[in-house]
Amino acid sequence: MHRVPTVVAESGMTVDGWIPVDAMTLETSYPGVFAVGDVTSVGTPKAGVFAEGQAAVAAERIAAIIRGEDGSSEYDGHGLCYLEFGHDEVARVDVMFVSGRPPTGTFDAPSHAIALDKEVFGSSRIQRWFGRAWTNLGTPR
Repeated sequence: MHRVPTVVAESGMTVDGWIPVDAMTLETSYPGVFAVGDVTSVGTPKAGVFAEGQAAVAAERIAAIIRGEDGSSEYDGHGLCYLEFGHDEVARVDVMFVSGRPPTGTFDAPSHAIALDKEVFGSSRIQRWFGRAWTNLGTPR
């Protein structure tokens, strides 16, 4: 079972095991304090692609606070998920989770083209997050 780390649970910020946030801004009940990813009650799956989208919103809003401005970014609940089918074929689910509404999305059937798209998607994250290139064999360059 997934749950927040002990340090988060002991922080006093959790309610029913999660940090409650505004689903659109990711702001907690503490003004100017934001939470993203697996510790929130935002209602999206606990996957990195959703945390990435949340982090972009929180970062823009924190930067706006520092500049003395109102932030305008809102979290849209969007994420891409890839499903491996073997034989070098991958399917893709493009989904949006918006608070208070059922999830919506599309499913792209398994193909070699989507397998290549998944590789580019993963490589771009490794480059952006860790500043290093990644080969198609999963070996750092």
